[in-house]
Amino acid sequence: MTRLWPRTLAGQLVLLLLGALLVAQAASFVIFRDERRSAFLVRGREQVLERTVSLVHLLRETPPELHERIVRAASGGNLAFALAASPAIADIPAHRDNPLARSLARSLAGAATGTVLVDVDRIALRFADHHDDHEHDDEDEEEKGRSRKTGDHLRRGLALALAVELGDGRWLVARTGPVPPPGWAVSYLVAFALTALLLSLAAIWAVRRLTRPLSALAEAAEAFGRGLDGPPLPRTGPLEIRRSVEAFAVMRERLRRFVDDRTRMLAAIGHDLRTPLTSLRLRAEFVEDEETRQKIVETLDEMQRMVEAALTFLREEAANEPVREVDLRALAESVVGDFADLGGDVTLADSPPVVLRCRPDAVRRALRNLVENALRYGQRGRLAVEATAEEVRIAVDDDGPGIPPEMLERVFEPFVRVEASRSRETGGFGLGLAIARTIARSHGGDVRLSNRPEGGLRAELILPR
Repeated sequence: MTRLWPRTLAGQLVLLLLGALLVAQAASFVIFRDERRSAFLVRGREQVLERTVSLVHLLRETPPELHERIVRAASGGNLAFALAASPAIADIPAHRDNPLARSLARSLAGAATGTVLVDVDRIALRFADHHDDHEHDDEDEEEKGRSRKTGDHLRRGLALALAVELGDGRWLVARTGPVPPPGWAVSYLVAFALTALLLSLAAIWAVRRLTRPLSALAEAAEAFGRGLDGPPLPRTGPLEIRRSVEAFAVMRERLRRFVDDRTRMLAAIGHDLRTPLTSLRLRAEFVEDEETRQKIVETLDEMQRMVEAALTFLREEAANEPVREVDLRALAESVVGDFADLGGDVTLADSPPVVLRCRPDAVRRALRNLVENALRYGQRGRLAVEATAEEVRIAVDDDGPGIPPEMLERVFEPFVRVEASRSRETGGFGLGLAIARTIARSHGGDVRLSNRPEGGLRAELILPR
């Protein structure tokens, strides 16, 4: 059921509306069928009474020798008449005093009839069992066939049985079969289909009109999360959607101002820090002791590198490099070539070209940081590019000691290092992984670390397609 349930708002709304329509139409059909059945039953019994009254009057005006033929001719359809010596209905108060019996008696007033008995919804015997002993030798084949057909129908049970005592001691017996339940009328089905079609079209049009601004808002939010700045969103749709679009526009403008202010602040910090460091370096030249002067210069160089690394990390979050299509396979190959020219043991597995829209310089910097860590702590780097319909993964494997599981996430924090396996003499300030993850997440992706079962560490640069 979860797989069959539509995922879009339009699909869910249309399905709910059609379900509600189906339930409402089914309830209407049940009520309509019940009312229709009641109307058929009332009208059918009225027709039985009318035909019975007409037949009684006709029998009074015709010779007795024609009565049998008249009764057989009057039978047909769902109603059968017969002349009998007994009523075949129990003469009890319930059969004498009921609305149909009273109505029939009033209609027959003055027709010189006797007792009127009506039995409603009783299961009677076959029509043939209630014939009197009259012979029908002159009955033709057509009449015999009709009698057999009527008897077969009445064998299935009767919905109404009545008996009228005639003036000559005979009884006119009438029986009708059960009223069949009304079926699905073609017009009703056509009306239901047209209603469902029109309702579906109206729901699809309305939902698309409502969700179009939401789709644009989702695309703008996704693009802004990857560092892309699109045009202003139009304020269209219902009030709630317009307010959401306006809130997003205000949030985007505030974030843009915040990033711009921090970028200017970082530029000022970088400039202000370089001035005192340069001044200290000049003053260190006046120190007469060679060993002391050398240590001071080394400390200043380390401070300079630390400041530059921190500023580089902070700049990565505020970078605004344009996005363009790049072959990541070729980009990884160029990074591998650069390290190979410097003597690094780096290889790239064969794979087809993978074109992706990204900021190529930023992605190159992130990949360089991962390869540098692999060479620094694992002596060797093996790269592989894997692409799926949703994302592209660039895996960098090394042969180092790996990272303790509890530190796999902490090493992404700035200036965090794993002292047990990576000594300070190897260089670096613990910003390479932080910069790589910042670049990946600015593209909507991520950087993940995992220890390989055969030994070593795997770093994956993941970028969405």
